[in-house]
Amino acid sequence: MVLDLKIKNMSIEIKNPVIVTALYDIGRDKWEKFTQSYGGYMHWFWRTLSLDSEIVIYTQERFNNEILDYRKKFDPEMKKTVIVNQELEELESYKIYNERLEKLMYSETFKNKVSFHDVPEMSKPLYNIIMFNKVYWLKNAVDNKYFDNDMVIWLDAGGLRDEISKYENTKWPCINKINELDNTKLTFFSHNEDFDINEDQKEWISLSQVRNIQGTAFLSPSHAIDWLVNEIHTTIEESLNGEYIGSDEKIFDISYVRNKQNYHLIECTWRTYFSKFEI
Repeated sequence: MVLDLKIKNMSIEIKNPVIVTALYDIGRDKWEKFTQSYGGYMHWFWRTLSLDSEIVIYTQERFNNEILDYRKKFDPEMKKTVIVNQELEELESYKIYNERLEKLMYSETFKNKVSFHDVPEMSKPLYNIIMFNKVYWLKNAVDNKYFDNDMVIWLDAGGLRDEISKYENTKWPCINKINELDNTKLTFFSHNEDFDINEDQKEWISLSQVRNIQGTAFLSPSHAIDWLVNEIHTTIEESLNGEYIGSDEKIFDISYVRNKQNYHLIECTWRTYFSKFEI
């Protein structure tokens, strides 16, 4: 499926890229494994909040004041910041998928399929809810026309981990580098510049630890977000109907091979995406 016939083969100049991110409590500080305190998350999140960028932040009321106080150090008048409070139960992915995810992931049938029982995407439905909601947060930012965006850039709250001095008051991303892309397409960061998944491999890939596309950061021109949401929804539905599920990265991988012509992959290692678009 071509992304949008009206813009096929046309160049698009991006002028207003907007960062979108989120921080939610899914009880990770109390997990048996892969635990992380929310103080630790906030410590990483400070790096994103210190950027001299227009940013939309989705969070729960419990985190609102701490995020606001820290962000004001870098955006005192909050002219470059929008904070949207949504509780877990209000999230689109929660409303659409949570009941079925719980039923599947807690079932003996699913548990017997899974080799990696302790990883969050195989044992914690709320983890997948947050991961799957990334595209819905991007859509919300586009639908509300925050900062008159023509591109939305997903950044995980804990994705930037170098010394904070690398990020403080830094303008990001570099518009010139963004406009070197084919911005009729979606841009994802991947461990491989291309890959294939056969129909009979989808369940195995989903339940494995094999992954290509990284979910930590990705870029969508605003015109493409409805198409992306539909594609991700199609893949999640296919997975749930097949009685298997994987992380957002597996969902992105399977969605990619269905319509490669609509994607641009940047090959890189973990958490090196920031440097790709530094000024």
